[in-house]
Amino acid sequence: MPYYIGDVATSNELSKYIVRPPGVFKDGHNIDIHLQHEVQHIDAKAREIQVRDIENDHTVIVPYDTMIVSTGARSRRLNIPGDDAPNVFYLKELSDAEKIKRFIDESKPSRAVTLGAGFIGLEMAEAFGYLGIQNTIIYRGLKPMGRLGDDISEMIIEEVEEHGVRFIQDASASSFTLDADGMVISVVTDKGEYPTDMVLISVGVIPNTEIAKAAGLALGESGALSVDDRQRTSNTHIYAAGDCCEVRHRITNKPVFIPLGDLANKQGWVAGENAAGGDITYPGVLGSAHFKVFDLEVGFTGLSCMEAEKEGIDHIAQTIEGRSKPRLYPGSSLIRVCLVAERKTRRLLGAQIAGRDGAAHRINIIAAALAGGLTIDDIVDLDLAYAPPFTPTIDPILTAARVLQKDMG
Repeated sequence: MPYYIGDVATSNELSKYIVRPPGVFKDGHNIDIHLQHEVQHIDAKAREIQVRDIENDHTVIVPYDTMIVSTGARSRRLNIPGDDAPNVFYLKELSDAEKIKRFIDESKPSRAVTLGAGFIGLEMAEAFGYLGIQNTIIYRGLKPMGRLGDDISEMIIEEVEEHGVRFIQDASASSFTLDADGMVISVVTDKGEYPTDMVLISVGVIPNTEIAKAAGLALGESGALSVDDRQRTSNTHIYAAGDCCEVRHRITNKPVFIPLGDLANKQGWVAGENAAGGDITYPGVLGSAHFKVFDLEVGFTGLSCMEAEKEGIDHIAQTIEGRSKPRLYPGSSLIRVCLVAERKTRRLLGAQIAGRDGAAHRINIIAAALAGGLTIDDIVDLDLAYAPPFTPTIDPILTAARVLQKDMG
């Protein structure tokens, strides 16, 4: 959606961003899609749902044998004065993207303030930059993506500031100043007041579990639905998938809430198969992700040092700087790689990579290594392909592993 808003994607037709229109389900799979219908209540004991037909304003009771809850998540609100102004936006659904793009096209804002510095906040910084909108990011923490460590967080700040973005650290918004028309003209924080023509609030999401909770389904510590490795909830006839439920982390073996689109799809495959009578399992997640902000690519998987410490794992980490290609090959650029391993067993726990020129794609090598339970010694001996257009003779991942191996003794 940020690439749609920033005119980076190749189409301005919002309908093309719907991967599977309703007709595809009916024609290809004989699945009926009921739009403009709202589930108001789940009777888990009777195995019935109460559904309101919004267009015709009437309610029906629908029985089920098995059910999948995939109610997703919603943008977290700050609930501060003025956050309902017409030029305050969130970005979670296609309709949000359409509102933002329409406002930019019609109102031609020259300044924007973004509250939050996660995936959406950083990707939208790039979109605002492409559109010539001066952007100020206000972040309540000290460094964006702080879980990844200072080295990579500092690279992100340097990148956005090099592209004209103002990054305000350790600041919290307390209110919005409105003009006579009810539009936000400035954001008031404990670090000062920042004039703006529009505001993007991107401070995370909340799982939509209210109906499921009322039906007696168990929630995890995160507030998302608790499921087993078959995506089954605490009720044997009800499954769940997507941003409304937790998943098991493959390193810690604990439930986590990681609302990402690729994970939602994979969970959906498992929930659908099992709800229809099959028997397959979902192996869990590593928390793998990557994103781009201007020319900087960032990827991460597994546990960071901060997370390993929180889990009480005796770990060791090493960060190195390498190059994407041989120094003399066109496009060669610096890459920073951080590897984290368990000290006693030497098993790899996680990694973070940042740089340009395809740096983020390298994180998939580490994700595969984590899935295979490889140790640092195994990583050192990986037979990675080499050719000057793609990588130096020794890939930075292998260099980082070699340095960490020496540190471990």
